[in-house]
Amino acid sequence: MGRLFVVLFALFAISGRCYAEDTSHYEVASEFVRELVETKNYQDVAKTDFDSARKEGPQEVMMAIIRNGTRIKLSLGESIGRLKQMHLAAPFDTLIPTLIELNNRKIALYDEMVSTAKVFVEGPKPGVDYGKLSAHMPEVTAQVEYVDETIFRATPLVFAAIVSQKPDSQNHLSHLSITRSQAQELVTSLQDGFGASMDAKDQSWTVSSASVLRDSLRDKGYKYADDPWK
Repeated sequence: MGRLFVVLFALFAISGRCYAEDTSHYEVASEFVRELVETKNYQDVAKTDFDSARKEGPQEVMMAIIRNGTRIKLSLGESIGRLKQMHLAAPFDTLIPTLIELNNRKIALYDEMVSTAKVFVEGPKPGVDYGKLSAHMPEVTAQVEYVDETIFRATPLVFAAIVSQKPDSQNHLSHLSITRSQAQELVTSLQDGFGASMDAKDQSWTVSSASVLRDSLRDKGYKYADDPWK
């Protein structure tokens, strides 16, 4: 019995250490980039779907909302699952919970869209204010855009998380905590996912997030973890 207690105690201790262990900041940045690219992808798919649906009529538009909203909710759920496996210590400890909260908010908003669209697809029913429901759709869309804007405003914190907290000889934070190769991998992922849209004048909040992160990673004012320290 005593030996079993010792084993169980050891397992709990290991589990606690694993939970509290700081996730690689490169891994967190990579996940953020992956989510940005995925967001851009499902936005592009939805736009193409809606453009086609509008030619068919209002009913097909509602079907497109249901189709894309469901797809996006599943994607966001997977992202939340990934983020829940990550942990950052202070001063970046709020970043991951914030991203999880924002993704959850998006799921709730897309759920509203899907539920509203289903009411229209089901056909006329007594007591349903269809005018009010129609007016609510743009409100939900605006709230989704606001969440994307909030993610954009969090992007500098993502970059700050990969800045090494070890000062150089001038007491400046002049190095990143990732290698030159890792930084290039992040830039390549952004370039592959967003392409020329990152240099366009008119950008969505998601594209703007990608642009800010790419430009920060290219900032020649920072050295990399594998560069000489001075």
